[in-house]
Amino acid sequence: MPTSILLPVAFLLLESAFLLLLPALRAPGAHVIMVAAPLLAALACAWRARAEAGPARTGWAALALSLLIWAGGAFGNLWQELVVGRAYEMYPWSTLAFNLSAVPIAFVLASDWRAGAQPMARALDAMVAAALGYGYFLLTWAMLMVRGTPDADSIATMVWLEDAQNLFIVAGALVRWYAADEPAERRLFRSISAYAVLYLALIFGNNHFLAGDPAYGPEASTVITLGFALLSALALAGPSTDAVERSARPGMADVVRAGSPMLLAGVLLIVSLFLIRVDYAHGVAGVLIAVLGYGLRNSFAQAGHIERGDQLQRERTELQAIAWTDALTGIPNRHYLDQALAGHWHVERRAHHPLSVLMIDIDHFKSLNDRYGHPAGDACLREVARVLQAALVRPDDVLARYGGEEFIALLHDADAAGALVVAERLRAAVESLGIENPDSPYRVVTVSIGTASAAHRGETARLVAAADKALYEAKCDGRNRVSGVATLRAVPVQAA
Repeated sequence: MPTSILLPVAFLLLESAFLLLLPALRAPGAHVIMVAAPLLAALACAWRARAEAGPARTGWAALALSLLIWAGGAFGNLWQELVVGRAYEMYPWSTLAFNLSAVPIAFVLASDWRAGAQPMARALDAMVAAALGYGYFLLTWAMLMVRGTPDADSIATMVWLEDAQNLFIVAGALVRWYAADEPAERRLFRSISAYAVLYLALIFGNNHFLAGDPAYGPEASTVITLGFALLSALALAGPSTDAVERSARPGMADVVRAGSPMLLAGVLLIVSLFLIRVDYAHGVAGVLIAVLGYGLRNSFAQAGHIERGDQLQRERTELQAIAWTDALTGIPNRHYLDQALAGHWHVERRAHHPLSVLMIDIDHFKSLNDRYGHPAGDACLREVARVLQAALVRPDDVLARYGGEEFIALLHDADAAGALVVAERLRAAVESLGIENPDSPYRVVTVSIGTASAAHRGETARLVAAADKALYEAKCDGRNRVSGVATLRAVPVQAA
């Protein structure tokens, strides 16, 4: 038998043996069991929280806290009945603890406690959940004491209110389980759902049939420990490494996470409106917490969404820069050049400004690469790109690596004459580097440049082709020189 089942079963067997074999100690023993059972379940949940990796740790830790608070309420009953001697009475502090034990679970069900969630939004959810737990206690206690002392009708009203609270927890747990889209999250809410359903049934049977019947002693209420044993078994099972079926409705998870805080605030608002009739000050405080808490939560959540949106935009920009940058030379690549030509040509065409393209090729680069190896060739490409970029003094001019040892410069507001001036400056800058190239007649690395310009609209492909043709002429004329094409004429646009 697995340890996760063996330990809870062993506890239940010891509990049953104690109550059967020691009848004289049943009443005090039952109170001790009602404290020990949730404490042991809390330890199991705390162990599971430590074993979990990721956001599910928060959920299991909240379950452990809930059980500790419940054990505190049971200890209050033990103290009043065994130490103070006030048997068969309702104790406000114990009742408060039992109501507050639902707060951590309500927080897990209503809040987005996953990694990356807005901390302030979670804090506000915790505040609303705590206000709901306390407000619900005030309402139930007021119903109990409506006639000064508890009577059958007021006790029945209080019991039904407790049933409503437990039913609310069950409904929330089942919805979160159904909508969960992550394996660890589904296991957590499946465990909460199983525990909440069994707890609801056990508490309903105890409050409606056992606690009010003089024929049953305090030991009858130990049936509630079955719920704690089940939760202990689920917690001790530990995180599973097996894949768990994902939700069939992945989009529903986001809807539930977004709507749960609103539901929590709505329930607090309803409880507070009822509470106003019997406790005006606390009722009004509950209304304010529900309204302001939810409003502030939305503000912080919206701020978090904006921050995450900005972060995503920055990441997209960085990725785009990487995608548009040549890894070797650090200047824009061919893809960026295509985008720049298309986008800027549209602007230039609309504004009727000239545009020039410079096609640049390193002379005798293959010989240099073969003689000295690829590392030297790469270093040459980087140095040429650096000096070409530095020689383009205007911020709007674009230099890109076209492929291999070819580069393109895109000059805005530059006519044919201006393009020749810039091209000569680029040629001279590369020659002045003095990078050794014995296979070149100039004994150093040089470039040939072809230029083409357009004064008005036209196809960018024609402009690049014209610059490439001019580059070919420059290379045929002996390399290390500039060749320009006269300004291209616009192609007439045919009417549709």
